[in-house]
Amino acid sequence: MIKYESILLNKSNILEDNKGKIGVYRWINTATNESYVGSSTNIAKRLKKYYCNSYLRSKILKHNSRIYKSILEYNYSNFNLEILEYCNKESLISREQYYIDLLNPEYNILKKAGSCLGFKHSPETLLKFKNREPATGHVTIVINNDNKHRREYNSVRAAAKSIGVSHTTLLRYIKNSKLVNKTYKVYCVNIICKNITNTYIHIS
Repeated sequence: MIKYESILLNKSNILEDNKGKIGVYRWINTATNESYVGSSTNIAKRLKKYYCNSYLRSKILKHNSRIYKSILEYNYSNFNLEILEYCNKESLISREQYYIDLLNPEYNILKKAGSCLGFKHSPETLLKFKNREPATGHVTIVINNDNKHRREYNSVRAAAKSIGVSHTTLLRYIKNSKLVNKTYKVYCVNIICKNITNTYIHIS
């Protein structure tokens, strides 16, 4: 584990040390002792977004993020950063889940790595959903071709994170109709007014 204090003063070192590295990180609020566990296939690229206040504010409006709210409220001076572990893409989600289970981070709205299970929208967002017109959306289904285990995600990006590939890589596999990592079939299923249509893209 690598621990960084004075994260504003150490910003350049933090980004340089973790450039292009895959792994699991943890933000710790030293004022409240609350924390957040996250993961990325490029830690430096992900952490760079935490240093952008405008990005944090935009995500709060869209996703009601607890960690972003806390950083803006308490400021960077009250946060430490830990790199819990470096790993490979294939084990990234399982290692993130390990630390979520171990540390029970208070800021994590999602308690299951790589999914939206347990996510709760803010009252304001729920009101917007209630008042808007019915819309077209989709779910992304990932099936392990070896054990037939099936998981559903509300976005291609979440599915990509779960199986340890980038969003653009997964889209390319879908477009070319190939198995991801020679293991996963991926279905993008259109949903219209809560009814699943028969039209979908899949990897065979």
